[in-house]
Amino acid sequence: MSNSDPKVIEKFIEFLIKICQINTNKLRFNLIIFNDVDPERALEYWSKKLKVSNEKFGKITVIPPQGKGSYKKKSKYGVCSVAFGNIKLKKWIMSQLG
Repeated sequence: MSNSDPKVIEKFIEFLIKICQINTNKLRFNLIIFNDVDPERALEYWSKKLKVSNEKFGKITVIPPQGKGSYKKKSKYGVCSVAFGNIKLKKWIMSQLG
């Protein structure tokens, strides 16, 4: 699951914990940010919003500038991806999406 809105990520985590009863130790996070976003600032933002330690975050992918011009509505802190280590559950969730 990936999103730029921390509330969406929080709800997905809540779903995983309350409905799917996953072990929160299996949760991992990654960030995708634009080239003009400070990686440390983005990491601090997401860590605080999601109430998880920085150690839970893996790679931060920086998107280089693309073409001419500028983005009018860039994501200020990037996109956060949540991953969890349960293949069976992942297959079930994906099958429910249609």
